[in-house]
Order: sequence, then structure tokens, then C-alpha cells
Amino acid sequence: MTKRPSYQLLPDLSDPEYASLKADIAAHGVQVPIELDETGAVLDGHNRLRARDELLAEGMKVPDYPRVVRRFKSREEKVGHVLALNLSRRHLSRTQRAELVAHLRGEKWSHRRIAAVLGVDEITVRRDLRGATNVAPSTVEGRDGRNYPATRAEATPSIVVGSSRDEARALKALDTLGDDAPGRLLQLGRAESKAREASLARYRAREVPKVSKGRRWRIEHCDFRDLNIADHSVDAIICDPPYTDDAIPIFSDLSEFAARVLKPGRLLAAYCGKLRQPEEMARLAEHLEYVWIGATVLRGRHTKVHVHKINGWHRPWLLYSAGRYKPRAWIKDTLIASEGAGEKGLDDHPWQQAEGPIRELVRMLTLPGELVLDPFVGSGTTAAATLAEGRRFVGCDIDPGAVAMTLERLEAGKRGEAR
Repeated sequence: MTKRPSYQLLPDLSDPEYASLKADIAAHGVQVPIELDETGAVLDGHNRLRARDELLAEGMKVPDYPRVVRRFKSREEKVGHVLALNLSRRHLSRTQRAELVAHLRGEKWSHRRIAAVLGVDEITVRRDLRGATNVAPSTVEGRDGRNYPATRAEATPSIVVGSSRDEARALKALDTLGDDAPGRLLQLGRAESKAREASLARYRAREVPKVSKGRRWRIEHCDFRDLNIADHSVDAIICDPPYTDDAIPIFSDLSEFAARVLKPGRLLAAYCGKLRQPEEMARLAEHLEYVWIGATVLRGRHTKVHVHKINGWHRPWLLYSAGRYKPRAWIKDTLIASEGAGEKGLDDHPWQQAEGPIRELVRMLTLPGELVLDPFVGSGTTAAATLAEGRRFVGCDIDPGAVAMTLERLEAGKRGEAR
């Protein structure tokens, strides 16, 4: 006998009801989202899934189905949610109601609570239970700090997705967020962004040293304007500065810093924002000489710039030199990120870039053994790329979380022998 799913609390549909549902799914697909909890267990939609699986087994092509992934604090919250979804659309016979009442008593629900959710009186509940022993009612704490019956619906962290791949991503996002998950419905991309922010906050809680060193690298926890680096000692600066509106002045400071530490004629390569690119370029030109604009083409997910209704498929980077540029090798101005390389993991920095194009920049702008500097080290992409290409690296970041991420990445990748 097949074990009944844990949250399939109501009885199966009648044969005519199930046949009608199956025919509708054959014609239109699954239209009502399947509801899942944070472990991937099905809360609502058992009959829809069963019908779809049977249709697939019969050789019919049925499209993937929409999903809502929710995170609950307890099993009783899940049971209450399942009942709230189903009771309004199901009519129970007396026998079916008695079976459900017995199940809810097994979940330690009080008589009053069962009566309220089923829309009957307590005498009916007691009759259906036929002498079951009483259990103290369960409660949940609302956002206002007061206790309410557990039947009171609380907002649950939920993510809407449309495929099995996105379902896995949603489950991982909820797991990463944990108790930091907001109690509302989220789109998948927003949930993943919040998960990365939560992960970064955990890195920020770590203590990081002022200076960390390896055989070919040094990482400092400081503002780049305070970095301990000799004048005219750097062969290339490769970085991804912040380019929010309030961070635009940083490009002026970066220009002055690069002019001081770069060897004459050597290059700064900096990713930039598209909306404020003219101002960013003007600020870099305050102390450096413009050379070129390049682009990294992103495959997979892209950035939607809603203010201009533009779907961005590339990320620009700017080349400026310290004094007159002295070409040493051919430079490609268009780099292609590998499939999925632009997609961030939930433990990645919110602004992390793909490593492949950075490695190409390292190869084009420097020779083996030369020094690359990143004044905004982030999660260590430039550090990892530089060391993988046989160059030396110096980097810094004012954010302790970024420094912690970079040190962990270097250790995990075994790039650069520690002293």
C-alpha cells in the first residue's frame, strides 16, 4: 500500500472529480501552483501532481508547472496552511470529516481549534473523536507579541517559481536565509539577492586581520586610500568599484590613487555602471589618460534597466593609463563570460563578477610575475584570477565581510602559499 503524503490531509477526490481534473490538466497543463515547504515536501497539489505524472507516463507532453515555495516555523503552521487552502474548495462527508478530525487531534489541536477550522461546533468534534483524550491547545506568537490560535494565518516567507530548476534555487535561498527570510511573497531573484546579503552579513561578523599575506599575495582590511603600497610599483589595476549614485566620487579618488601607484604607461581596468558612465569616465580622466572601452558579454541571466526598458547583455569596463599609454600586447575589447558564469551563488558577494573574463584581462595587461592590484577586493575574484595566471597580487577592502570572503576563497582554492 502506498504511503499517504504527510500533508495530504483531505481525502482523495472522487473518481469523476479526478477524471475531470486530469482532463483539464491534459488540455491546459497545471495552472494552479503546487505549494511546497522549505524541504521540498508538497503541501498542496497532490492530485494535480498525480494527474500530471500519469499523463506523462501515458506519453502525453505536459509542460512544467508553477510552484510556490514557502518557509514555516513549525509543522502545525503547515497543517493550518494546508487546511486554509483546501477546506474552502472541498465538501467533506461525515465520515471524511471524522477522519480529518482524528488526524488533527493527532497533531495536538484543541477541540475549539478543530471546530473553528472545520466550521462545526465542539460537540460535533467530540462526537467525531469518539472519546479521544483532550490535548491543550497550541498557539503561535504574532508579530505584535501576542498569542493567537494557531489557525490564525501568519505571513510566511514564500517564493513563486515555474520550473524544477528554479524550485531547487528557491529551496536553497530559503535555507540560506533561515530566520532572516521576510514574511511575504518574493520573486526568486529578490530572494536570492536577500540570501546573498544575509550570507555577507554572516561574513561581516567574523574577525579579520589588518593584513594577511601569502607567498604571492597580500590582503589588507582598509580603505584603498590608506593602502600601504609604494608609488609607481603596480603593473595593472583590475577592479570593480561601486557605482551607485552616492559612490560616484570614488572614481575621482580612484583616478588619483591609480596615477600614484601605477608604473608609467600601465593600465587601470575598471568595471563601471552604464547609467552614470559619462560621469565616471570624466572623473577617471582627472588624473589618468583615456585609452579604450571594453565589454564583458554575459551569457545566461541579464540585467533589466527598467528606467530605459533596456535588457543589458554586457558589462562595460574602462581602460585608463598612468600618463601616456605604452602598449605591450594586443588587447581584446570584447570578452565572453562562459554559460552561467555571471550567475552568483548564494554564498557569493552581491557584486561578484565572473572569473574567466578577469583572467583574460590579467593575461592581456600583465606578464607572469608582475603585480596586479585590486582596491575593491570584494569576494576575491581578481585575486583568484591573478594568482591562477602566475602573477602577484595586492588587494584591500573596507568591508570586513569582503576580506573574510576573499581569504576563504584563497584558502579553498589553494592559490598562493601561506607564510
